[in-house]
Amino acid sequence: MTAARAAALAAASARAAEPFDGRWAANARACASESAAASLLRVNSLSLQWGDAACLVRTSYRVRDAWHIGARCWGEGAISSVPITLRMRGEHLLLAWAGAPAEELWRCP
Repeated sequence: MTAARAAALAAASARAAEPFDGRWAANARACASESAAASLLRVNSLSLQWGDAACLVRTSYRVRDAWHIGARCWGEGAISSVPITLRMRGEHLLLAWAGAPAEELWRCP
């Protein structure tokens, strides 16, 4: 594989990353706080993690700017199936968890 082709593939995969992927916090200051590191939400195409809790994506589908997820989650000694919706609002992420009101999160660098 030539260097140019490898660079083109790397650029294509970077563009293919979902807008939801990354680290998210309740506010911009929390991103830099070491004490808040455990409360950061980390999202990728296979899982969501924060603190000692985690969810594996079992089923999912996209409708416009929303990602609807059926997840298997565990934390604090409990395991359950949880519906999760991630929706972009500008640069912010709206997290709706098991029917609770959506929470707005900020992207961390």
